[in-house]
Amino acid sequence: MTKRVFSVVASLVCATHGADWEPLPPLPEPNGGFVCGHEKGQIIVMGGSNWQNEKKNWLEKRHSFDPVKMKWHTDPKVHAKVAYAVLFQYKDHFTSMGGFDGNRARFVRQHGVLASGGQMAVGPVMVGGTDNPANVAGVSKETWMIGKGQRRLADYPGKPFSVAAYAVVGDELFVFGGMTYDAHTKLPVNTDAAFAFASAKNTWRQLRLLPRMNRGLAAVTLDDGHIYLAGGYENDFTADAVIYAVKADSYRKAKSLPYAAMVSLVKLDGFVYCLGGEDKKQSRTDKCFRIPVADLLK
Repeated sequence: MTKRVFSVVASLVCATHGADWEPLPPLPEPNGGFVCGHEKGQIIVMGGSNWQNEKKNWLEKRHSFDPVKMKWHTDPKVHAKVAYAVLFQYKDHFTSMGGFDGNRARFVRQHGVLASGGQMAVGPVMVGGTDNPANVAGVSKETWMIGKGQRRLADYPGKPFSVAAYAVVGDELFVFGGMTYDAHTKLPVNTDAAFAFASAKNTWRQLRLLPRMNRGLAAVTLDDGHIYLAGGYENDFTADAVIYAVKADSYRKAKSLPYAAMVSLVKLDGFVYCLGGEDKKQSRTDKCFRIPVADLLK
């Protein structure tokens, strides 16, 4: 697609959604639950899953997006299948741990699938999760430091959970929403819980509850005091968004996503990128957009 066509589409999208999201070339394939970070000025997407003819596919390719050339490149090498892993971004480098390959959890610890976590001063920290994306009853509240050895930290204060939003600000890991399990009804339940973990003190503190219960919410740190929270699943897939102010412990309505889904969000060079995701049950999208961080903070 030419730059002129992208410009026209961008204008239409902005008019429709009331937000300055710029459409980008789509992912090389529909994808959700992938590992997503940035390295050397490029967005990296690895693994993930999608559906075809009611069959779930576990993906093993690595794709990189060049924001200057506006092009995706697919690594010809075959990489390990993995979805639902935890991302640990440190400056311009990232790693991932845990996840699921379609048959079993990738070895980190028992609850390494659909967990939350972040790169902290003490090292990578992982919390919550389950051992299989289909095991909604097997959710955890354990917190672990991963890396050279594993060390159990203070348990998450809320109910056991998975599929929560997470972001790091300073030396705290913020965890929002997610899915718990109701043993009485034997059903998954969305939550509005919000907590922050201070790695230096090995303590959790409770935050103001989310405005609405949500699982699959995505989070990205905008600056030292604000976290953008968007998308996920409430009673249906949503594009709604809020900004959490760290010092004020408060939420305000923010520009919505350009589409309703459980998306991946990445911040790079003054932009927030919205990539792929689960847009309905047994479906993944290849959509990609970006927006200036400054526009989200308005």
